[in-house]
Amino acid sequence: MTTRKKYRTLGRSSYLVRLIRLLLLSSSSLCIAQLNPKKVVTAADYSLWGKLTPQLLSDNGTWISYSTSYSSHQDTLFVKNTATLQTHLFPKGQQGKFSKEAVFAYYSAPNTLAVFNLQTAQTKTLKSVNEYFFTTDDQYLIVVSNSKKYQKILICLPNGHILKTIDSINNYSFNPDSNILAITSKNSTESIAQLIILKENFRTLKIANSSKENFGKMKWNKGGTALSFYGSSSTSPHLNPKLYYYSVSESKLHFFDSNTHQEFPKDMLLSTDSEALTLSDDGNKVFIQTYKKTVIIKDTAMVWNTKDQWLYMQRPLMENHTYNGVWFPKNNRFLQITDHAISGMMLNGLQNVALLFDSRINEAQFNEYRDLDYWLIDLETGKKKLFLEKYANDGTLFALPDGDYFCYLKDGDWWVYSISKATHTNITKYLKVDFYEKKYVAHDKTYPFGLAGWSEDNRCLLLYDAFDVWEITPDGSIAKRLTNGREDNIVYRIVSQQPSQQKTSNFSGFTSGYFNLDYNLYLSAERTDFSDSGYSVWNRNRGIQSLVFQSKKVDYLTTAKKGSSFMYLEQTFEQSPTLVFKTEISAAPTVVYQSNLQQQHFLWGKSKAITYKDISGNQLKGVLNYPAGYDPLKKYPMIVRIYENQAHNLHKYVNPSLYNSAGFNVSNLTSQGFFVLYPDIVYQEGQPGQSALDCVLAAVDEALSTASISPTHIGLIGHSFGGYETNFIVTHSNRFSAAVSGAGISDFYSLYLRTNGITGNPNYFRFESQQFRMGTSFFDNKWGYLNNSPLFNAENMNTPLLSWTGESDTQIHSSQSMQFFMALRRLEKTHTLLVYPNEEHGLEERMNQRHLTLQIEKWLAHYLRKEDSL
Repeated sequence: MTTRKKYRTLGRSSYLVRLIRLLLLSSSSLCIAQLNPKKVVTAADYSLWGKLTPQLLSDNGTWISYSTSYSSHQDTLFVKNTATLQTHLFPKGQQGKFSKEAVFAYYSAPNTLAVFNLQTAQTKTLKSVNEYFFTTDDQYLIVVSNSKKYQKILICLPNGHILKTIDSINNYSFNPDSNILAITSKNSTESIAQLIILKENFRTLKIANSSKENFGKMKWNKGGTALSFYGSSSTSPHLNPKLYYYSVSESKLHFFDSNTHQEFPKDMLLSTDSEALTLSDDGNKVFIQTYKKTVIIKDTAMVWNTKDQWLYMQRPLMENHTYNGVWFPKNNRFLQITDHAISGMMLNGLQNVALLFDSRINEAQFNEYRDLDYWLIDLETGKKKLFLEKYANDGTLFALPDGDYFCYLKDGDWWVYSISKATHTNITKYLKVDFYEKKYVAHDKTYPFGLAGWSEDNRCLLLYDAFDVWEITPDGSIAKRLTNGREDNIVYRIVSQQPSQQKTSNFSGFTSGYFNLDYNLYLSAERTDFSDSGYSVWNRNRGIQSLVFQSKKVDYLTTAKKGSSFMYLEQTFEQSPTLVFKTEISAAPTVVYQSNLQQQHFLWGKSKAITYKDISGNQLKGVLNYPAGYDPLKKYPMIVRIYENQAHNLHKYVNPSLYNSAGFNVSNLTSQGFFVLYPDIVYQEGQPGQSALDCVLAAVDEALSTASISPTHIGLIGHSFGGYETNFIVTHSNRFSAAVSGAGISDFYSLYLRTNGITGNPNYFRFESQQFRMGTSFFDNKWGYLNNSPLFNAENMNTPLLSWTGESDTQIHSSQSMQFFMALRRLEKTHTLLVYPNEEHGLEERMNQRHLTLQIEKWLAHYLRKEDSL
């Protein structure tokens, strides 16, 4: 007993000693904290904040590059060794590139290339540089310099040592492997086209010359076995140019003269736009653009006819359309593929079949995407056959890389067409999950979750449902889910790590990317409530493994070409973006760079996810950002920022700044003592305004029950569609003490009857089946359109409103803001409108961004904090 008692006494004594030490340490820390209290962020501090941008990972993952940029333009490019963390800083450095693990090249100043040796830390500088790159095999550094008339190319070792200089170049083009350089030049007597073969000690091979032509830019095929270029007449500019083709494998030159060729349409001209010149992958076909000779004569009067398919201002664009043709150099055949009747096309993967459609059908249509007929044409025989009738392609029709298949979404299912079998197969018909969402309630319009791509072995498509990645064979006989996101409420999506994995432009459409499923497939992973995110890797043998998954926003995954290392960016509302590196999946993460360390000296807010229910009982999500230095014993004002769904902002870090395109900055406001609420909104068809009002008020009630917020000091702000929602809410509720509406809609009727300033399309579909969710035309629901128009209820507005618009806004015409202003002026309401000349939907000029941000913050401070700031 005595021993035990002594032990306890010693234990208590030891505990008391530790406690006293802890209290002394705490007191000491408290004294230090009181001597150096955290400051409130003010506008004078904003310039301390910079943006971190991950750049590159060297092939083996030995080196990593990233940059920081500031509003003061004190930008820096960094290169860091991932093992030793040795760091090299390059002030104002831009566009850096690694060569193996030995060299890092970058622009140290405009047109000045610095070649930095990563082993010796020595730099070689090259002046007057317009472009540079390392060859695919990293054997050479290619440097291009431009003068007023000619270009010069330097072929260098990767360290910048010049091996060969080529002067007086008009045009140049490297083959895809960057080991053959094609150039055109001109001396006093002739134009010359030649090849310089790098791997053969820079051997020069002349492939064409002419005393009567100027040679244009050369284009290569994908395999680098052939190239093509134009030769424009230097003596008879009215003539069509000649088209040249050179076969590298055959060392043979072919040419096409459209002025004399029997198969070239006599009413067409050959476009000399070298960017429109395309060779088939196998090098056997050259695709060109043509256009009509006829000149469109302007009418004396502008003729607007309700029966026209296109509105008057759209017709010049359509009537001056370019068309597509194909030349077969080896037998000198030509086929005009598209013309005035068939204006659009895309090619199959083998580029021997074209899918055609006419985007200029005769009758007027009012949907976002027009119902068109699609045809297939065999480019060898010229034979056509019907592919699809009255199909509206909303970007979901793809050519697959193998050559035999096209795929498309129809009626909510994915279909595959086999060219060889002439069959259409619904490959998702019997699967018990949806591969689309109904983004807008109106009508049956579906939006697919997406086509990820095609397998390199030509066995399957990779498709997305709401959560997972699916592997499905083109006949639909085998469908396998590669991920298990549905069970865990995680959305998985493939992250492309090389250009071949991304979709590519295919004339009027797209070809999907492709993936080798025998290697790792990298996936983004994000919970549906945005609480956690990260990346995973899928392998056919091991299944799915997590690379990183945490309660943060994680993005910018970059993997090393060789080895297993990777980098990514992580952030939260409280933690500024941090660049992280891992040598392999199981390795501990290494912080490469933590941006904005000065934040630790300032008070900062925090974010919290909230949930609430709308009037129909749907559970919704929102984000509540707390003011910096929050004290639960005080009452704070709150600003509600609205625009459809915004729960994804939970972990988003925002630099405080006066330069904001819509004048809104959450970190500015939380530093000024405001709560900021981002509510999600769901919509009832035909009631976009009332839906917004119901959801926002429910979110506000939840926020009031969550934190110490003053119910009489709440503001509202929105831009674009959010500007409309703001206008509607303040004309139907007195809940808010101040509001800000940017580029907002006030009158459905007048906007419905306007055209989009960018596309020239009527706005009908935007109301009937898209964002405004009315579900029908104005003429079928006039009272519905009027009741959803803030202008129609302007007399009910009692909230002080600040509005702004760009005078040149092509999305939402500035007249919407002006009409609302005129109504509120007549009604003698408290309202100020800011109109920015030469600005569009979002402000671009920094001076205007600063002005708008300050005006908004003054408005909110005046009405919500009762400051005399106006």
